[in-house]
Amino acid sequence: MVGATGPAVDVAPQALPALRVMPMPADLNPAGDVFGGWIMAMVDVAGALPAIRRARSRVVTVAVNSFTFKQPVSVGDIVSFHADVVATGRSSITVDVHVFAERNPASPVVVKVTEARLTYVAMSAQGEKRLLGAVVPPRAEPPSSKELVLRVVPMPADLNPAGDVFGGWIMAMVDVAGAVPAVRVARSRVATVAVDSFVFKQPVSVGDIVSFHAEIVHVGKTSVTVDVEVFAERNPENPVVVKVTEAKLTYVAVDEFRAKRQIAPG
Repeated sequence: MVGATGPAVDVAPQALPALRVMPMPADLNPAGDVFGGWIMAMVDVAGALPAIRRARSRVVTVAVNSFTFKQPVSVGDIVSFHADVVATGRSSITVDVHVFAERNPASPVVVKVTEARLTYVAMSAQGEKRLLGAVVPPRAEPPSSKELVLRVVPMPADLNPAGDVFGGWIMAMVDVAGAVPAVRVARSRVATVAVDSFVFKQPVSVGDIVSFHAEIVHVGKTSVTVDVEVFAERNPENPVVVKVTEAKLTYVAVDEFRAKRQIAPG
């Protein structure tokens, strides 16, 4: 096996994450923290993404070499999963995943919550183990000047009857993505008050890596308007990135009693 280093990253990397998601109340355990199984599932997905790019094919998880929970994750945290290939064999790929949570909009902090190492094996279309090919050049990021606020992979449960990802799932993710910069500037919770525009450009498929980029375009006394662009990376054998959605949404800052509140300048 080529390469190997220990998972010793305690500060969030500057590189863009493999995944960036926001857990919801449905992801909680009985104690009120995000269920550890949800984090493990997301780590597995995040680790698979660089493995798929290296293999240029589907991969399967064959080992969880190590997995450490360092802090609990809460609903509303923005959770970033950074994944890097650290070793390759004839058909196997080992990936380190480091997970960080951004929390507390009134006084934002970023903390490391999990680290793991997983091993994947490249598979053919027929479901058989296959040899790795030559190293491929780094992939291109989506052509957006806006901040990457979410990056997710839709699953079969997100499909509509036609076999594409349900438009409502995309709309929900756009709403979450737009809220991320709105919460930061409001330094409080926000509520969606308007979807000013929403355009679907291409369908999204299971297995696409869907990136949501957002930028604040207006701040009022209590409101924040956000532009969101959505791109899908697909086809690991010959990767392409396509724009699938764009939208503009308006949010209002609210206090703990759900009453409208003014946004502090600056």
